[in-house]
Amino acid sequence: MDRASGVAISQVNGKITRRHSRQKSSQCPDGKGERFSLQGKRWRFSRGLDPQEVETRISRLRELWSDHEQFCERQLLVDLKGNSQTPRSFLVKRCGLLDGSKGSENQKSLAEGGIFRSTEQVSWTPLALWIAEQVKLGVRPVPLPPFDTLIDSVAKGTWIDTRFVSFGFIAQDSPDKLPVKGEDLRWQEALLLLKRLSEAYPSVAWAMSERHIDEASRHHERDARHAISIAAKVRSQKPSTKKIPLIPGTFHEALREYAKKRTADFTKNGEFDGSGHHMLRLVNNCQQRQSNVHLAMLDFTQCQEIYDFWRNRPLNQRTNEPLSLKHCSSHVGELTRFFKWMHTTDKFAWRRPEDFDLIETKVTRLPSDRRSIQDIELKTFTVDHLKLLYKYALPAQRLKIVWCLNCSHGAAEIGRVEWEDLFLHQPHPWTKEGLSIASSDSDSWCGLLRPKTDVVGWWWLWPETIQLVQWWKADLGRRLKRELKSSERMLLTDKGNNLYRDSSRNAQTSFANEWSRLHARIAKAEGKDAVPRLPYGTLRDQMSNWLGSDQNRAVLASVGLAHGIPHKGDKLLYKHYSNRPWAQFFEAQKEFRQYLQPLFDAVPDPLVIHDPPTS
Repeated sequence: MDRASGVAISQVNGKITRRHSRQKSSQCPDGKGERFSLQGKRWRFSRGLDPQEVETRISRLRELWSDHEQFCERQLLVDLKGNSQTPRSFLVKRCGLLDGSKGSENQKSLAEGGIFRSTEQVSWTPLALWIAEQVKLGVRPVPLPPFDTLIDSVAKGTWIDTRFVSFGFIAQDSPDKLPVKGEDLRWQEALLLLKRLSEAYPSVAWAMSERHIDEASRHHERDARHAISIAAKVRSQKPSTKKIPLIPGTFHEALREYAKKRTADFTKNGEFDGSGHHMLRLVNNCQQRQSNVHLAMLDFTQCQEIYDFWRNRPLNQRTNEPLSLKHCSSHVGELTRFFKWMHTTDKFAWRRPEDFDLIETKVTRLPSDRRSIQDIELKTFTVDHLKLLYKYALPAQRLKIVWCLNCSHGAAEIGRVEWEDLFLHQPHPWTKEGLSIASSDSDSWCGLLRPKTDVVGWWWLWPETIQLVQWWKADLGRRLKRELKSSERMLLTDKGNNLYRDSSRNAQTSFANEWSRLHARIAKAEGKDAVPRLPYGTLRDQMSNWLGSDQNRAVLASVGLAHGIPHKGDKLLYKHYSNRPWAQFFEAQKEFRQYLQPLFDAVPDPLVIHDPPTS
């Protein structure tokens, strides 16, 4: 035991090996921080330092010593005095022991070539001790070391480590004007030193100074701009007269980042809104069908070409027919949002060209786009069609049919109605706010904000609607075996999941499947052409179509569809809503219910199931 250092020493085959030791602060009589000894040197950590951080720094010190041992064992020295012009290639050719092997014959050949392998015992050098001090203090990354500390560690007189020859020349050329710190080196020298130190001590995270980083970046940016200019010439493009900015990334990389942004746009409270799938599909189409370009090349002309791909109506890859006007317009709109985002995000250095607003975005119209006068007419069900739908529907299906007819809802609207949106057997809730509506305890209401637009809507509920809602609530509670919460949606599955799946790519699949099954029941009983195969959303248009195109009635249709401007949270007091013809709309609902009286006459009890006749 070396009592002076407190380090255990053993000698095996003539080689001295020192082991480390450590002493906890609790064991230190002076009450200071923990001490750690390694290969004859001791460090004391700050008092109160987190034990885990102490362990981390000790581990880094051990890795540093391992690096240092390998660094010393592979050290080859060259005599600068005898080889003042020794290039690196010369050293590699003349050095037969760069791999660290030993041997007297090779040692002799090295000496004859002006190269010498150090045989000294591995020990701490000024450079290694300086690094260890940075590790002890928790410095990370470690800056470049003082220049004199480096030279004292890699040079012995006129002999210097072959890996640091260029720095020996610096010391040899101006011994009286040596750089005091690593920051005093030129950026080229600092970059080379960073490389050499990273190779010598790979466990250490090295870093150049901010000045060196800035100077090196500017130099390489100039080279990059020159390379971009050469690329433009190779592509037979007119060289830019302006300074070409160094812009990282490609068009496709930017689209992938933009897709993440759009995903976040449609995610609320950790749940993805299914309507966002359409937007993501547009972004994905741009990536799949359009060529990739470097953002640095994305000037006015390139941006126009990206727009032109969709403006010119590319062919559908399945039908080989031009894509629809609406489909291409959707892509153009999403591209505009994409370029706006890329101009403002800090993820890329790209900026919109000065004349970006002059880019042509109008989608080309084709002769096939001409619509027939028959296409303008809105297709809806007749009363006879609705009678068959209502007759052969199951009670749960009748609830959806009557609700959508009553409230001008589609799958997205009824699928998001919550129990707290229902106000059963009471006057209109806004009468207390001053709304002049004749209502009583015999009335029931539904009030909510339309999804996505936040436009407020109120609907008076028909007696048939209320009967089916109450049956549904009792039946759903029985199937779920629990009380239903007011904040839950009205339409749930037997497992308690939302029937309208907001995060799904096809959120209303359950509605569409149920609608298809109902059509199959009708076709079995009445024939396949008894009811036209119109989509489920047609029910939403029934009342607005019945109201007609008269200006006053059209306003009522708009109220029923919850069209307008977003609700501001001040109920009736917001003038737009105080002026809406609520009373007239509720009266129109009652009239529409009388118009549909044949449905209810055909099925007096909505809970009775009418099975198709068996063949």
